[in-house]
Amino acid sequence: MIIDIPGVSDRRQTPRYEIKLPVDMVLATGNILTVTTRNISSSGLQVICDAWVMDEIDPRGIQSHSISQLRLKAVIELPIENEASKLYANCRIKSVQRMSQDEYMLNLVFIDFENGSDSNLDKFLAQYEQKKTVVDIYA
Repeated sequence: MIIDIPGVSDRRQTPRYEIKLPVDMVLATGNILTVTTRNISSSGLQVICDAWVMDEIDPRGIQSHSISQLRLKAVIELPIENEASKLYANCRIKSVQRMSQDEYMLNLVFIDFENGSDSNLDKFLAQYEQKKTVVDIYA
């Protein structure tokens, strides 16, 4: 489902679109963890994960130190028109928020893209910037 988040896009440099998509996060160790997006923009994405995933990302715990140095790769299949195109984005963790006992929200900032996949992100966002409609990708 994609919708423009009311009030947020007025304060942001780029609009953020709410969407649930699986994301493979590739850690520096080579481990691959699958999480779910909460929203995406041209500058980054927000994902939801559980405590186990958070421990895999940083076993030291998020409260004990700065997490902004942590880097990972996000691989996402973006629905563009009637196809799925992959986005390969190198990211840094901007912030982490604990939502509940077993749920965390991570804000990831795009650093750069691989295989020219930033054009896939541009196409993906353009189709929703023009429509500004709710889309159920699981229908």
